[in-house]
Amino acid sequence: MFRSLVVLSLLLLPMEAAAQVRVDFDRHQDFSRYRTFDVQVGPLVRADGTTDEHNTLAEDRLRRAVASELTSRGLEPTSVGADLLVRVSGRDAHRAEVVSSGFGYYPGFWYRPVRLLNGRIAYVRSYDYWSRPFYDDVWTRRYLEGALTVDVVERNTDRLVFRAQVNDEIGSDLDKWVAKSVDRAFKKFPVKELRN
Repeated sequence: MFRSLVVLSLLLLPMEAAAQVRVDFDRHQDFSRYRTFDVQVGPLVRADGTTDEHNTLAEDRLRRAVASELTSRGLEPTSVGADLLVRVSGRDAHRAEVVSSGFGYYPGFWYRPVRLLNGRIAYVRSYDYWSRPFYDDVWTRRYLEGALTVDVVERNTDRLVFRAQVNDEIGSDLDKWVAKSVDRAFKKFPVKELRN
């Protein structure tokens, strides 16, 4: 039983920090009139606080992900006279969280003596859920968090019409992380995805 409780506690541990997504947009704007977009990337800030000016790998990765997302919604990329300018910026930060096994006590039981009316003694099973600590491990988990901001600006008026901010743990696969973060950023974009 002890072994199964330990395995269960390990399964319940948070494997990664939960993504945070904040979206704001102009609800009075008619997004159906937009046809084209242009993507601008920068600045990208590393975890040490310096600007990563020449990271063309990250810039191209972000451009491809945003272009794919907006193209799936029927918009077309263009570098001249686009209806929308999409400005993408990012920042990395080192984070730490305190993690616990989650089980400080186990439901223990024992037999206690009880005197019956006829004077005899019987042993009754009793439960105690809070008195026996068995596995209460606490440690610090360090990880790299990426914060992505996507601003969609109407080119003619220079007005911000949509903003999404995504904070999530960066895994080992950067392409997957960027694609997932951009997908989360555009989940509530007023122009819906086209169905095939």
